[in-house]
Amino acid sequence: MFLSKYKLKGSEQCPCGSNKSFQECCKGKESLIIKPSKKPAEVLIMEKMRSSMKKSCMHPDKEKCKGRIKEAHALQNNKIISLLAGSERHVYMLNTKKQPLLIPLDNGEVVPIVEMSKVSANDATTETCFCDYHDNVAFSVIEKGAPDLDETSEKMKFVYAYKAFIFEYYKQMMAFDIFQNNFKENSTAFQSPEMIGMYRMFQLKKKEFEPVKQHYDRQLMSNTFEGITTCVIRVPEQIKFAGYAYIAPDYDLNGKRIKHTIKGIMHRIAITTFPEKTQSWLLLSCLESEKYIYDKLFDQLETASIDKLKFYINMVLPLYSENMVLNPSLWKAWDEETQMAYTYYANIHGPEALRIGMGIGFGLKNAARDKSGKAYEQAPKINLFL
Repeated sequence: MFLSKYKLKGSEQCPCGSNKSFQECCKGKESLIIKPSKKPAEVLIMEKMRSSMKKSCMHPDKEKCKGRIKEAHALQNNKIISLLAGSERHVYMLNTKKQPLLIPLDNGEVVPIVEMSKVSANDATTETCFCDYHDNVAFSVIEKGAPDLDETSEKMKFVYAYKAFIFEYYKQMMAFDIFQNNFKENSTAFQSPEMIGMYRMFQLKKKEFEPVKQHYDRQLMSNTFEGITTCVIRVPEQIKFAGYAYIAPDYDLNGKRIKHTIKGIMHRIAITTFPEKTQSWLLLSCLESEKYIYDKLFDQLETASIDKLKFYINMVLPLYSENMVLNPSLWKAWDEETQMAYTYYANIHGPEALRIGMGIGFGLKNAARDKSGKAYEQAPKINLFL
C-alpha cells in the first residue's frame, strides 16, 4: 500500500491524461525530452506554471462566455487591494511569478523559497480563470460599486466562498494539467518516487475538490446560493492584510485537533479575510453537509474575545499565507527576522508543515489553559495586527 503511493501500476490510468492504461501508453516509451534536472519537482512545476498557465473560464455556463479570458482578481482590486495599497499602489505578497530562491540544505536537498516582494495593485491575486463576461456577472454582488459586506446577505457570503474556492481549484487544475504534459514529454524522468508522490497528491486533491465544484456549479446554473454555511466574524478595526484560502485548519481555538479528514478525504473551508474602511471581516464557509466538522470552531470564533480571536489568527494564518496580501506599512513594520519567519511559514509544506502545525497546536492549548487570559494579550512574533 505504501509503495503504491510512489510507484505506478501498469493497470492504472496513465498520468499523461490519455485515458489509456499506463501499460498501454507511456510505460517504456522513449522520452521526447531527455534533459535531467537537479531542481526540485515543485520548482519544475512552478516554472511551467509561470510560462504555460492555460486561460480558461471556470464558470459552468460556457455557452455565455464572452470577451477575452482576463486577469481576474481573487481579492477585489477596487475595494480590498486598493485599500491595502493606498497611495503607494502596491502591496507585498508571495510572488510565484518570480524565480524562487533555491536554498541548499546540509543533507544535500534543495528547498525552493518563494520570496515576498512588492506587487502592483493591478497584478495582486490575479489568475486567468474567468472570461470578461463571467468575471463581471458572477461577482457583481461583491464588486459592483465596491459595497461593504452585508452579513445577512446569503448571496454575498456564497460569492465570497465561491471565489476563495474556485481560484484555488483553478491553480490545482493547472498544476495537474502541467504535470500530465510533462509526463507525456518525459515519462521516464517523471516516474521518480518524488514525482509520483506529487502525482498522488494531485489525484487526491482532484477527488476532494470535484464534489465541491459540482455543488457550486449547480447553484450558479440555477442562480441560487444555497448549501453553504458561513461563519461571519467582524473585527472592529481596519486590518492591514487580506487573503483567501481553501484549507483544513488542524486545530480549534483551544488547541484541540479538528477531525477534518474522513476515510482519507479532507474536508476544507473557504476563508476570506479583508478590511473595510472602519472594520474588517473573517469569513469561513463550508458545505452544509460538512458543517458538523466545523461547528465547534465556528461557535468558538463567534464567541471569542477580540484578544483570543487575534491570537488565533496570528498563530494560524501565517501557515496558510500563500495567498495573503500585506499593506506595505505592515511589512515594513516587521524587523528582518520577522519578515524571514513569515516567508518561511508561507513556503513550508509536507512533514515540516506538520511539525510546525503541531507546535501551533501546543501554543493554542497552553494559551487556553491560562485562566487569567493574559496569554492572549501577548502578541506572537508574527503580529498581523500592528
